[in-house]
Amino acid sequence: MPLLDLIKFSRELVTRRNKAALILTPDIREQRACAAGIAAAIGVEHFDMLDLFQADAKLADNLPGFSADDLFKLIADHKAQPLLVVSGIEFLLAAWLTQDDPKQVKLKLCQQIELWERVPAFILFAQQDPVFAAYKPTRYTGDLVIQLSQTLSLA
Repeated sequence: MPLLDLIKFSRELVTRRNKAALILTPDIREQRACAAGIAAAIGVEHFDMLDLFQADAKLADNLPGFSADDLFKLIADHKAQPLLVVSGIEFLLAAWLTQDDPKQVKLKLCQQIELWERVPAFILFAQQDPVFAAYKPTRYTGDLVIQLSQTLSLA
């Protein structure tokens, strides 16, 4: 299987019906820098959710009630941007996993990504996870869950 060109992919993502993708990264410590580097390479904004919550007291205060739906609303609020790169959701995911069956939480997140047709398009970075990696889209069959190791280097 050929490696995915993320610059070409990001241009296509903006124009396709499903406008979101999940990139799985093997090393959580390098995820933010990797996402920021990719955002810079494709010329779009990078949002690190952990940084956003640390900088915004109102968001931080609402953390216990912040849901996956709220994450997608926050992304949708940036509709002036054609594409966003989002990282740093692991602390949110950890909270969501305690509120319901962990596998179902992850599958629902994948389904929400698969069904995203709004502006902005986005690429969401998350820690490598077997449930995410095994997700099989039912409605959209293009690139949806991508292993970082299956992408071309941007360096």
